[in-house]
Amino acid sequence: MNFGDYREILSIKNYRRLWIAQMLSGFGNSLYFVSLMWLVWNDTKSTLHSGLFAILYDAPQLLLGLWIGVFISRFSLKYVMIFTDLIRSLSVFIVILCYFLDVLSVQVLYLAILVEGLMLVIHRPANNAILPQIVPKEQLEAANATTQISNRLVNVSGYGLAGVIIASVGALFSIIYNALSFLVSAFLINKIDRDESLNKKKNSLMEDFKEGFRYLKREPAIITIFSIGILMNVGGAPITVLGPAYAETIVNAGSTGYGILQASWFVGIAIGAFVIGYIKTKKLWVTLALGFCLQGIAQLAFSLSNNLYLSMLFILIHGCFMSIANIPLFTFLQRYVPKEQLTHVFSILGTLVMAVNPLAFAASGYLAEQIGIRPSYIIGALLTLIATILIIIPPWLRDADRNIIMKEEETV
Repeated sequence: MNFGDYREILSIKNYRRLWIAQMLSGFGNSLYFVSLMWLVWNDTKSTLHSGLFAILYDAPQLLLGLWIGVFISRFSLKYVMIFTDLIRSLSVFIVILCYFLDVLSVQVLYLAILVEGLMLVIHRPANNAILPQIVPKEQLEAANATTQISNRLVNVSGYGLAGVIIASVGALFSIIYNALSFLVSAFLINKIDRDESLNKKKNSLMEDFKEGFRYLKREPAIITIFSIGILMNVGGAPITVLGPAYAETIVNAGSTGYGILQASWFVGIAIGAFVIGYIKTKKLWVTLALGFCLQGIAQLAFSLSNNLYLSMLFILIHGCFMSIANIPLFTFLQRYVPKEQLTHVFSILGTLVMAVNPLAFAASGYLAEQIGIRPSYIIGALLTLIATILIIIPPWLRDADRNIIMKEEETV
């Protein structure tokens, strides 16, 4: 993929509208998450409360993710996205109102992030599923790559600026921007002029669940993919939960350091996305093993660092190899899973991976209270290295690689 491909995909009117909406609301959401996370930490000084905050953000995925993709396919995806943006904006305005009325509490922040997590669970699959409706089939790969890289860059700038904004003018500015960004996003999405519901058969939800699970039982390679995905999520949980505590107590950098470290992480993620976009990954298992191994080593080094600049370097490396490992996972599924099963498989397996996040966040907060912040990061790094072993030893991924290559050669 070259820069001409990016320009060509952005020339598509409907995709450009969706892309701008994603950029604006994604930037606002990054500011919002960091601001609320910092407010919780600043008010409680407790990693347990930080863990609970992160749990509430991901809990809706656990409760709704198995069936929400099947449910929203019965409606116009455009209007599903507009609905979620408007609810998110209303939720943020309520936080702002509580701030001005001087009744903003940790409980209000918990409720706000719960609503955000709930709307995100509905919005995300609709956003992913609408792409084939507004982008020609031959340009889907370019659209996916553009979206992923843009999201990484937006997160980088959002997380980086959030710490600076909090330190200079306070968290309220970030929260107000987020509320307005959702309104603009809803307006742009409403301008998309091609949209339809995906589910033409109108099967029952139970039948759709059974169909997806029957397919999974026959595919050990896919089960392996999401097993290592679970290990990656659990191993990386301390980075999400313990960031404020690490910035303040380990590298003595406060909220600005927290934002800088988060930004460094997302810079690494963006770099990794660019790198993997230019590399032809013929052997999935080799790419995954390299990505997971170096990701674990970088997190181990991060856990042992006392210096902000070294920590920035190590967390950047971690983010880079996280992308190098993560993006091929989705490419594999898109190439390997039959088209008619793809929606159900992503819905079911995505939820299985995300379902462990609340437990991982809670465990990270609890472990940090009991054994310290550094050991919690070290345990997470070891889990990622264990995933490397799971990639290398079983033959399923290697066999799946060969099957994909053979099928694609037959169609040429």
